[in-house]
Amino acid sequence: MKICIFGNKDSTKELIEHLSNKDYFVTYLVCLDPEESKKIQISGKSSLLNDVCKKNNIKIFKTKNYSLNGLEDSNFFQQEKFDLGLCTGWQRLIPDEINNSFKYGIYGWHGSGFEFPNGRGRSPLNWSIRLGLKTIYHNCFQLASGADSGKVFETKVLKIEDSDYIFDIQKKALQHILQSSVRLIKNINEDSLLLYDQPDYPFFSFPALKESSGEIFTDKISCRSALLIIRSCSKPFPGAFFQDKFKVRIWHAQECDDKHPEMNSGKKTFIKKEILFFKVKDGWLESNDFEYC
Repeated sequence: MKICIFGNKDSTKELIEHLSNKDYFVTYLVCLDPEESKKIQISGKSSLLNDVCKKNNIKIFKTKNYSLNGLEDSNFFQQEKFDLGLCTGWQRLIPDEINNSFKYGIYGWHGSGFEFPNGRGRSPLNWSIRLGLKTIYHNCFQLASGADSGKVFETKVLKIEDSDYIFDIQKKALQHILQSSVRLIKNINEDSLLLYDQPDYPFFSFPALKESSGEIFTDKISCRSALLIIRSCSKPFPGAFFQDKFKVRIWHAQECDDKHPEMNSGKKTFIKKEILFFKVKDGWLESNDFEYC
């Protein structure tokens, strides 16, 4: 089977290594040209894709067009005639012409706190934490013309713990990506692949979260809401922040139960023993993982 992987992220690297270790040969990686990649914010971008491909004798097609709608892109896929595509760490729709050139289609993964068709769109894992949800419906599905609208191969329910940050949820999602990719290939090889249509009813999609989406308006937001934002956009994303005399980036925080004299002094922030304390609408948060920007 001639397999092509699309992606630019650490999850892309992990998928290549996992399939290679399982003796599934990946023919090509499709990723962004380095100069194009610099122009785009890609959280979790991997710097090791060249190395892992070289180690596993995988060819690389580096596109200068993230939308893959150029003549060079079209010619490449028409010439290669791949059997199966796997897409993780690729943040654009793939043109129908390319999608349809794959014998068994291209498959990707998408998870949110809502069952398909709801929860389509951008930043779904981040949104699920941000909204205070407790589960992720993580889908392996066949790409189609509409965003996240294709037939579903399998769905796994992942739990969001109160202590989980976005990195923790990404790790859980990655485990499903690795496991389901092997099951998908096996089912295709055994001619036992079953796909399920998504329900056809009105749905909502998530908009993309940007660096600016992580701002904490400390005088307008509760402790709970602030913590949800911090957990949802911590590393490898740009991080939550608030404006003091300088921009303060918060990577990790918790509610503050201790009482300090400074809390009654009119201050809204202070540092004590390398811990940052900052006031929000209904209380105080503390962080030992922060930086001034």
